[in-house]
Amino acid sequence: MRTPNDSPLKIWFLTPLAVWLTVLFLLPLIFLLWMGFWRVENFQTIPDFSLNNYMEIFSSFFSKSRYGLALIQSLWVAITTAFFATILSYIVALSIAFAVPDRWQRLALLFAIAPFWSSYVLRLYSWQTILSRNGVINSVLKQFGLADYRIDVIYTQIATRIGLIHYLAPILIVILYVSILAIDRVLIEAARELGCTRWQAFTRVILPLSRFGLMTAASFAVIVSLGDALSGNLLGGGAGTSIIGKLPTYASMIMSDYSSSTNLPRTSALATILIVVMVLALAAGFVAADRARQRTS
Repeated sequence: MRTPNDSPLKIWFLTPLAVWLTVLFLLPLIFLLWMGFWRVENFQTIPDFSLNNYMEIFSSFFSKSRYGLALIQSLWVAITTAFFATILSYIVALSIAFAVPDRWQRLALLFAIAPFWSSYVLRLYSWQTILSRNGVINSVLKQFGLADYRIDVIYTQIATRIGLIHYLAPILIVILYVSILAIDRVLIEAARELGCTRWQAFTRVILPLSRFGLMTAASFAVIVSLGDALSGNLLGGGAGTSIIGKLPTYASMIMSDYSSSTNLPRTSALATILIVVMVLALAAGFVAADRARQRTS
């Protein structure tokens, strides 16, 4: 007996998706990886297969070019951003799932993801207006005679994280809300009837059962933060201040090299290194999420 999964129509429905991913994702990615092995002669890009670009990059990875330090900066910003973005989004998702009546939850979720409908660049410029030295917050503090308490986070990696969290939150909220919604409420009610307090029910039932969603959301946040350059340039000032030092993120350095150099193969090699790091981060996230799933199954 033929099942719906055996239907030949499945191939026709999947073909447009396969073509879309191949043309707009896979082929450009392969071309980017391939160009990293090309060379430049007399300002002309020549197809080749050479490791010179990678040898040149890694020969001064932690010294002259400081690409290695920028990569460490990116990892630090990405991991900390993912941590705070996941916690904030988890709190919002919990509030929607347990504090909002069922008939209003979809509307609450709609309001939570509403910022995602606006332009990312527009949101970053809005944060510039809010966080700048003469911005909205400092102007309000000045009006109340609290000029001594003015904030000074613009053009730091703190501002970079704020922009990234604002960008990531709507997506993470959906991921975590779906994860929390999948928890069997009977288990929570059983824990309460057995004498657990609300906090104990959360730590012993809700949190363990939503660990897979937390790992998935955190992995997604790390990958997006690693590849983002706009927040680092517009809010971090290119080389935002951090505990590691006044260094740009790796993605910002790639954008800077791309705009100031005609050596596209070298820029492609730099981008390939970032892709490898992102793939490793994705693999680590998959392993962590799979372990979380196994522990709750």
